[in-house]
Amino acid sequence: MKRILLLIAVLTVAFSGLSFAALGDTEDQVADLLGKPAESGFPDQRGVSTNVYQKGNYIVLVQFLHHLSLAESYTRMDKAELRESEITALLEGSGNDLKWIKNPDKPAWIREDHKARAWCETLSGRPTLLIQAQ
Repeated sequence: MKRILLLIAVLTVAFSGLSFAALGDTEDQVADLLGKPAESGFPDQRGVSTNVYQKGNYIVLVQFLHHLSLAESYTRMDKAELRESEITALLEGSGNDLKWIKNPDKPAWIREDHKARAWCETLSGRPTLLIQAQ
């Protein structure tokens, strides 16, 4: 019983100490939450740039258009599957105080205002949560 309580306490502290970017955040707000980007991208033909961040055990890619976040992806550095509790925390952090509605048939969600969607996919051998403004 003590081990379970200790595990719950450790997980609570770990997740409460991590703050995640939200769609619509500026590059400065994202940097305040995730730190300096490990890689900064240059705008493509559409003006979209992609920055790579490392926060805790996560690799986070954030795409910006006109310096505002329009898409994010989260993957674990150890390439492990994202746990349901991690996905929930990441969605809540990115939801701008709006709820996510889960698709009962697949690992996909739509934000209650229908202005963002999220889904899980394996990219380059890494289970990844993708979140995108619509």
